[in-house]
Amino acid sequence: MKYLPIGIQTFRDIIEGGFYYVDKTQFIPKLTSKYYFLSRPRRFGKSLFLDTLKEAFSGNKELFKGLYLYDNWDWNKKYPVIKISFGGGNVRTPKALINHMSFILKNASQDHQIELKESIPDKQFYELIKSLSEKKRLSSSSTNR
Repeated sequence: MKYLPIGIQTFRDIIEGGFYYVDKTQFIPKLTSKYYFLSRPRRFGKSLFLDTLKEAFSGNKELFKGLYLYDNWDWNKKYPVIKISFGGGNVRTPKALINHMSFILKNASQDHQIELKESIPDKQFYELIKSLSEKKRLSSSSTNR
């Protein structure tokens, strides 16, 4: 008998830990055609679903074995993912928010081996997206040769 994943918000931990998982991966291909705002009450699975999206876009096919997405996703395409979460802390002032955003973006850039030159979060975010796009374009052109 599998255990319920109480308090576990990462798809990888649930799958690799052998916990009970309700397959919602059939919604992932539907969500990629438009923009959506995911609004649900607290403790309703938003973070887990976003983490599941991250794993799909990162191309981690083996995590989806036995789930809908395994045979219904183009696993040859991988996309860089920038994960921004405010779940880990209480930010009480505008200055603290700016510092927290900068910290998150610097960590995300390090995950993708990108050095940010900007110091203001909105510019850092733009720089990170632009750098990831360029990096993906360069890796795609080198594999198509």
